[in-house]
Amino acid sequence: MTPRPAPLALVLAALAAFALMLAVIFDRVEPVLIAVPLIVMLVRGLAAMPPTRITLAHTISTERAVEGDPVTVTVTVTAEDEIPALEILYRLPPSVALASGSNRVVLRLAAGETVAGSFDIRCLARGHVRLGEFHVRLWHPSRLKLAEARRDHPLRLSIYPAAAPLRLLPKPLRTRATFGNHVSAQLGQGIEPGDIRPYGPGHLLKQINWRASLRLGRLYVTEFHEERNADVVILLDTTADVGAQPESSLDHCVKAAAALATAYLRHRDRVGLVTYGGNVQWIRPGTGRRQVEVLLEALLPTGMAGNYSFQDLDLLPPRVLPAGALVIALSPLVDQRFTRILTNLAERNFDVVLLALSPLPLMRRFTPASPMQRLAARIWTLERRTLIEELRQRGLAATELVPGEPLDAALAALARRRTRRAIAR
Repeated sequence: MTPRPAPLALVLAALAAFALMLAVIFDRVEPVLIAVPLIVMLVRGLAAMPPTRITLAHTISTERAVEGDPVTVTVTVTAEDEIPALEILYRLPPSVALASGSNRVVLRLAAGETVAGSFDIRCLARGHVRLGEFHVRLWHPSRLKLAEARRDHPLRLSIYPAAAPLRLLPKPLRTRATFGNHVSAQLGQGIEPGDIRPYGPGHLLKQINWRASLRLGRLYVTEFHEERNADVVILLDTTADVGAQPESSLDHCVKAAAALATAYLRHRDRVGLVTYGGNVQWIRPGTGRRQVEVLLEALLPTGMAGNYSFQDLDLLPPRVLPAGALVIALSPLVDQRFTRILTNLAERNFDVVLLALSPLPLMRRFTPASPMQRLAARIWTLERRTLIEELRQRGLAATELVPGEPLDAALAALARRRTRRAIAR
C-alpha cells in the first residue's frame, strides 16, 4: 500500500504554519501555544501505519448474461489484524451499471473477522467484461494518514446480445436435400399439399384423396411438398459504425444477426456467419445448439474494422458460402465497398436478402436540429432509397430496418416482396 497524508492532516499543517507565521509577524507567544498542539497531533497522526493484512474475494452469480440482465456480485473481506477503518471501492467497467446496492463500503473489522456483502449490476452492452478491480483505502486510527492500493482479482463476464424472438423469417428460395422446416418445390413425403394426380404404381393407400376420387369416379392421390432445411449465411457489415455503444448501428445489426441466427437454427437450418470489414472473417455453416453458442460468442467482440483495402468474397471456400445459400446482409449502407459485395453476390446467383439499417435516427442524437440539418437528412434519405431500389432491380430482396422498431415489422414487408419474387420465378 502507498501511504500519504489525509486531507485533514494537510488542513492541520496549514493551520499550524499560519499560527507560527502570526507569532513571528506580531512577536506574540499566543499563536505558538495554538500551533504546538497541532504539531503534536500531526507527529502522532503521521506515525507508521499499524500492520494490516486483509484478504479480498468476490464471486458473480453467472458468467454468461444477456444485455439487460442483472448479475449479483458478492464481495468477501477477511481481516487478519484489527482495522479501525477500511474503505473498499469495487470498480465497474463502462459495459455494466449499478442496479441496486452499493459498490463502495466502509468497514471497521476486528482481527479474524469476515464480512460479506453483495450488490447487483445491470449488463448494458455486449462483449467480454473484466470484473474484479478493487481500490482499497486504509485509514490510520488518527484519520490523519491513509494508505491506498489497487488489487485485481479478475473474473470474466460474457454479455451476449439480446436476441428477440421472431415470427417471420425470409424463406429460402433453394433448399438442401436433408429434412427441415422449409417447404420445398420437390414432391414427396411431407405435410404441405402439393398436387392431385391419378393413382398409379408406387402410390400409397394413405395418399388417396377420397373426396376427389368419389367425385371423379376414379382413384386420385394427393402429393405433398417435402420439408427441407437450407443453408443460411449472415453477412455482417463492419466497415462503418454510426452512434455510440450500446445503441450504435453495429450494435443494432449484431442484435438482428443474433435473433436471425437463433431463429433459423431453431428451424434446423445450417447457419454461418461472415463479417466484412475490409478483411473477411467467417464461421462455417452448422446446425444444433453448439452452433448457437459459437455464433453468439463470435458476435461478442464484433467492432468496426477500418481498412482501406478491398477484398471480395470470391475466394471464400465453398463450405463457408455454399452454392444456393440464403445470404442475409445486415448493413447501414455507408461504405460503397459493401454495396459492391452485395451486387457481386447477386450476379453469382446467390439468394441475397438485405436488411438496410437506417442510421438517420442515430445521427440525429449527435447533430443539432436546424433547417440545414433537416434538408441534408431529406437529401440523404432520397439517395438512400434510390440505392435500395437499384439493389432490388439487380436481384436483391431489400428492406429498411429502423432502429427501435421490431425486426418482425421489417421482415413482414420483406416476406410479401419475396412471395411475389418467388411467383415471378
